[in-house]
Amino acid sequence: MKRLILIAGLIVSLAACNKAPEACIDNGQTTVTTGTPVNFTSCSKHTMSQEWFMSGPVGAPENTMGWSDAQFSHTFTIPGTYVVTLRAYSKFSFMGDMSEATQSVTVQ
Repeated sequence: MKRLILIAGLIVSLAACNKAPEACIDNGQTTVTTGTPVNFTSCSKHTMSQEWFMSGPVGAPENTMGWSDAQFSHTFTIPGTYVVTLRAYSKFSFMGDMSEATQSVTVQ
């Protein structure tokens, strides 16, 4: 009987550890000038992998770029408003549950 209770407790404990990912972007810079490096950091919780995308003005090279590091630095060359998107996944290789966060950056 003790063994059954121990196994049931272990199953409940493992299920409680499997929390949904929470995407979060840590970047205090929302307005920057062209040519200035900008640091982006994931402050996400319960994640094993992440991917970053940007969309900006027509012709901006960022529209075709992507990153998968928890943090990276980028220098914008074209002025305009960019939407930075972070997708955080609960498993490696962009698998499992996903959470998304966005942030706007204005480049002058």
